[in-house]
Amino acid sequence: MRWLLAVLLAILSLASCAPAPPPPRLTATAPEWRVGDRWRHTWRAGTEQGTKTSEVLSVREVGGVPFYVLRVDTVARYYTFNLHWAANEVESRVAARAQPPQPWFTWPLEVGKQWNYQGTYEDQEGKGRLNETYSVIAMEPVEVPAGKFSAFKLSRQGAPGSTDEYWYAPEVRWYVKWLGRRGNETFDEVLLDFVPGPTPPRSPPAGGPPGGARE
Repeated sequence: MRWLLAVLLAILSLASCAPAPPPPRLTATAPEWRVGDRWRHTWRAGTEQGTKTSEVLSVREVGGVPFYVLRVDTVARYYTFNLHWAANEVESRVAARAQPPQPWFTWPLEVGKQWNYQGTYEDQEGKGRLNETYSVIAMEPVEVPAGKFSAFKLSRQGAPGSTDEYWYAPEVRWYVKWLGRRGNETFDEVLLDFVPGPTPPRSPPAGGPPGGARE
């Protein structure tokens, strides 16, 4: 009997010394934007400052590929469903575009993830090559006028002097803070408020009676 007790004590001792399992990795999957989702950010660039409003207008197919159309003041921005920026449109004419679309996010997001991008940027001033590196740096609390959020901090490193840091909050499906540099110029944005679009109506079950009618 004593030997059995000794074995049990040894097992319990080994179990207490076993390392604790690692905490689960925090990740975020691509959000589903809704028509009507609206974000207001305050921005500051040098001595100038203001407020901008971004609203999801529609989902539109271009060449068989669906895009979110996000109106930012007077500009329509086209994003893939992975939130890769593809183009800006002003008065129904393309003002700028990236080919392939610029991958500001690669899902799922998780701390330590990194990806590279090579592509072409074109606007009214000409065309140039892009060679960029993106990273998910941390998951951290962020406080902005819209409230407190748990956000993924990301960074973009482009050409010398072209950098961005931005904080994506799954709760609002978009960024809550942004810090950027273009040469000697810096800018920043913070979220003022977020108004979600209406939840789309659920489709009736296949083969079910129309209009909620019951037999």
